[in-house]
Amino acid sequence: MNPTRPRGRRPGNTDTRREIREAALAMFYRHGYEKVSLRSVAREAGVDPALIHHYFDSKSDLFAEAVLDIDLPDPKEMVARALLGDRATIGQRVVAEVLQIWETPEVKTRLIAMLRASVNGSEMQRPFSQFLAAEYFAKIATQLGHHDAKQRAALAFSLIVGLTTARDLLESPNLASLSQRQLIAAAGAAMQAYLVESW
Repeated sequence: MNPTRPRGRRPGNTDTRREIREAALAMFYRHGYEKVSLRSVAREAGVDPALIHHYFDSKSDLFAEAVLDIDLPDPKEMVARALLGDRATIGQRVVAEVLQIWETPEVKTRLIAMLRASVNGSEMQRPFSQFLAAEYFAKIATQLGHHDAKQRAALAFSLIVGLTTARDLLESPNLASLSQRQLIAAAGAAMQAYLVESW
C-alpha cells in the first residue's frame, strides 16, 4: 500500500479529474485498452467508481482525454453512421469517417506523434490500436454478424495505420498525390473486404 495515500476513497474536488486522468493514462499504457476497466481506474486513483462516471461518460471517453488528449466522436455514433445506408458502401463510410477525424489538425499532430513513438519501439501505439479496434471496427463486424470480429478489426486497423503511416510519416509522394475521394474509394474496397464480406 502507498504510505502517502490516505485511507479510504477521496471525495471529488478540483484535482480529482486530473488524478483520474493520470491513473488512467498509466493503466492504459501498462495494460492496454481492453484489460482496463473504469473500476480498476477508480482503484488506482483512490476514488469512488461513481466519480469516474461523474467526470467521464464511458471508458472510451476517458481514454480519449487521458491518452489522446483530444476530443473524439462518440464511438457508438460512429458505428451507427457506418451501418446506416447501403451495406455495399460500409467500407467507404468507415474509411471516410476515420480520415475525417485524422485530418483534424490537433488529432493529426497527436496521432503522428504516437506513430513515430511506435516506430521507435515505444508501446504508445498499443492502447490506441486496441481502442479503435475494440470500440469501432470490431463492433461494426459484430453487428454485421461476423464471429471473427476481433481478427477483422485487427485487419481494419492495419489498413488505416499502413495508409496513414505511408502517407503522413514516410511521406510517400504517390499517396500524397491521391485525392481524398480516391483514397476513400481504394481503401474503402479493402475495408469492405475486411469488415463486411464473408471469407
